[in-house]
Amino acid sequence: MKRINPETALDIGAGSGTYARMFPDVVWSGIEIWEPYLHQYNLAALYSGGIRLADARDLGREEISGRWDVAVAGDVLEHMTVDEARALMATLRRLADYVIISIPIGYYPQDEYEGNPYEVHVKDDWSDAEVRAVFGEPLYGNVDKEIGVYVYGDKPLPESRLTIGVYAISKNEAHFVERFCRSPADADHIVIADTGSTDDTVAIGSRCGAVVYNIGISPWRFDRARNAALALIPADVDICIALDLDEVMVPGWRTEVERLWQDDTTRMHYRFDWGHGVVYHGNKIHSRHGYYWRHPVHEVLEVDRITEKSVWSDALLIKHFPDPNKSRSQYLDLLALAVKEDPTCPRNAFYHARELSYYQKWDESVDALVAYLAMPQATWQPERCYAMRILGDIHHRTGRPDEARQWYWRAIAEAGWTREPWLDLASFAYEKQDWETCHFAASNGLRIQNRTGTYLDRPQAWGPQLYDLCAIAAHRLGLHDVAVEMGKKACELEPSDERLAQNLSFYVEACEAPA
Repeated sequence: MKRINPETALDIGAGSGTYARMFPDVVWSGIEIWEPYLHQYNLAALYSGGIRLADARDLGREEISGRWDVAVAGDVLEHMTVDEARALMATLRRLADYVIISIPIGYYPQDEYEGNPYEVHVKDDWSDAEVRAVFGEPLYGNVDKEIGVYVYGDKPLPESRLTIGVYAISKNEAHFVERFCRSPADADHIVIADTGSTDDTVAIGSRCGAVVYNIGISPWRFDRARNAALALIPADVDICIALDLDEVMVPGWRTEVERLWQDDTTRMHYRFDWGHGVVYHGNKIHSRHGYYWRHPVHEVLEVDRITEKSVWSDALLIKHFPDPNKSRSQYLDLLALAVKEDPTCPRNAFYHARELSYYQKWDESVDALVAYLAMPQATWQPERCYAMRILGDIHHRTGRPDEARQWYWRAIAEAGWTREPWLDLASFAYEKQDWETCHFAASNGLRIQNRTGTYLDRPQAWGPQLYDLCAIAAHRLGLHDVAVEMGKKACELEPSDERLAQNLSFYVEACEAPA
């Protein structure tokens, strides 16, 4: 369909409207023999070119006006005899420039389904050779996982373009799956590997055009699930995009991928909106071969016997809509396993130490963070700084202010060119009513104008909080002009905040008061 790029299409055996949902920009006409489907799937709304209740085998005996760019007979021909299938194909080739058929290959019996007698497979043993003998040699033919897809037409197919497959794992995400399937509709394949949903995730995903497989990973780990999902992408796909079901592709994504991807490209970096104001470069667009997922949780793509060649885009291609109800209950044990499997990996060590703090396992987290900082491989300054900030926070929470202050200063020494450690020190000093330190830290933080562009960027550091702290501290120190200036900037960033507005009025009054 992508290569043909049709404007109009005729769907034989519309069923649930799968193809009309997969390609919503096409003007679809449809024929469906089972009347309940018309109402159950609201086909009239999907088929803007019209939906008819009719038996496709009768098309050759009717006068039909109009012509379509493509006719699709998806899982249709096995429901009739060979002679009926041959006659229908001849009719469709008169009605459309191209005909695409999808048909089970091999022994594939099927009885009626949910009261629909037309679901019976009349011929249940089509082979690839028989398809070619009955209908002729196709322009394109491929058999994959017991399904044959063939394209017929009187003119060559348009030049091939890059084929792109989107893949994801899922479990009980019925509330996300329709949005997920809709956003990458321009992909050639959408594959979901479901890991045991008990809700409607599988049914909705299938109805919305994804190919959904049921997989079992036991004992559970994310890397093996993602590797299983990747393995389900057809081997001839050029580019793979790994998504979660709470992520969506931004319109225009395919144009940007095709613009940058070269013959030797293996990976693409792009802007990824994680949510809550955090935007950084993601890297989960990759070639079909030469990559695998590694680590039980917080898994990463690793290179496998290829020379990696990356391209970079500053375009926003993927957005994440975090689910606050999603459980993290598996993460701590899986991170402990990750550290055990790869004890020299600083990334796993840091994530494990951080996760311990989420569970308020303070002493264990402190030990793990200190051990991480002592690792020779732990050299990324922004992450080291984050570890020190967490140590400061833990000591602050557990009533050890002197140790907390030391860690906040060490975080600044590690990566003082980032705003976040300055904000932490200013906030700590505010609570301790140490106004000189609060003003100093807030002022220095505000001098930093550039984010790191990593997942470590903290949205609060770029909102009104530093201006607010600087204003409060300046007022306490008698620097009333500075307090007014900082208070105004805080209000500009959060004009609906009544406390900030009241504080500003107070600063103005203090500034105007006689000395």
